[in-house]
Amino acid sequence: MLNRPLRAMMIGAHPDDCDISTYSITTRLVKAGCIVRFVSMTTGNAGHQTMRGEELVNTRAKEAQASAAYLGITYEILPFDDGRLTPSIEARETLMRTIRRFAPDVIFTNRACDYHPDHRATGQLVQDCSYLLGVPAICPDTPVMRTTPVILYWHDPFTDPKPFRPDFARPADNDREVLFNVECCHASQFLDWLPWADDKVDLAGKTHEERVAFLRGQFDENPGDVDEDVHVCLTRQYGKDFADTVRFAESWQVSEYGADVTDELRDLLIGL
Repeated sequence: MLNRPLRAMMIGAHPDDCDISTYSITTRLVKAGCIVRFVSMTTGNAGHQTMRGEELVNTRAKEAQASAAYLGITYEILPFDDGRLTPSIEARETLMRTIRRFAPDVIFTNRACDYHPDHRATGQLVQDCSYLLGVPAICPDTPVMRTTPVILYWHDPFTDPKPFRPDFARPADNDREVLFNVECCHASQFLDWLPWADDKVDLAGKTHEERVAFLRGQFDENPGDVDEDVHVCLTRQYGKDFADTVRFAESWQVSEYGADVTDELRDLLIGL
């Protein structure tokens, strides 16, 4: 049992990945008095159909800080280019120093199995850092961690080389408005870029209110994201009657490269 607040670090590739992948557990952790930091490996400087360069970098940084203020967490953006992240020594050692300085008890991140090269690189970088966090000769300018953090992968739908395995899951239905609000914080993404890139809808010239209404429509039409494996996990934890009521959930796979999940963390993950 920790005699201090648990420290959680969410590591994503872009300045919105952590927000949409961990909005519910972040809300739970902050309410429980935990200290939470989001880390983006890249500046997000490629994620827009028209904005470029420093304007986009600054816009996404401001959006990340708005989300951080809303969630009650801190947000750190590392200086790598969006769409060009690789599991290089430079990126590894930058991330290693970042993790050591914060000294998390648990890290949430994506698997190294994903459609996006930046996502894959991020998962690989966390894995590459996991053992070296405790090696004094690597990055000797930053004090080593004496205990390895738990590493949890957030849910993804990819099956090659292995499908995601939900070891823990919790309902997120009551936090859907949190997700809506953090997506509105990241307006350049969810009100501009993703409608254009994913939905083939160009909202240029629309008012802010009209863009928000478009996003609300997507929310209201979403039937849920609980797949069969997550439903089995929810049933195992809470019973079938409760699991059958859950439409939206967050789930995690325990990484073999991190520490074992403690009783305290397990209660934070699945306690209601």
